Amino acid sequence: MSAALVTVRPEESVQVAIARMLEAEAGSVAVCEQGRLVGIFTERDVLRLAGEGTAFGDLRVGDVMTTNIFTLQPEDDVLGAARLMQEKRIRHVPVIQDGNVLGIVGIREVLRTLVERLWSSHDEEARATARDLLRRGT
Repeated sequence: MSAALVTVRPEESVQVAIARMLEAEAGSVAVCEQGRLVGIFTERDVLRLAGEGTAFGDLRVGDVMTTNIFTLQPEDDVLGAARLMQEKRIRHVPVIQDGNVLGIVGIREVLRTLVERLWSSHDEEARATARDLLRRGT
């Protein structure tokens, strides 16, 4: 999970969200309102909007964020996270506990953990999950 949680408010501009992602070298930002997760805004959203020719400075994050959010709990394991990412074709998953966002798990962290687990213990389930995740091109 990312060390620092990067957030924006729904009323902030897409340009602000992009600037925060760049500053934190993050692929997504959690969109929070009064401390609660209401959406997620990712690199894919930026590419989609750029492809549509959208002016980022005039657009609110709340108008373009993903609101159908898939989440994980702190006790969920890496295999479950990888399966969720593969099944839903997503690259960033917020980790929620008691309604609070603890962080966001990215596909890079998941793959790194799967590879470490595979090499250290020759875990066949980790191998199969990593292979499936890579094959699908999430």
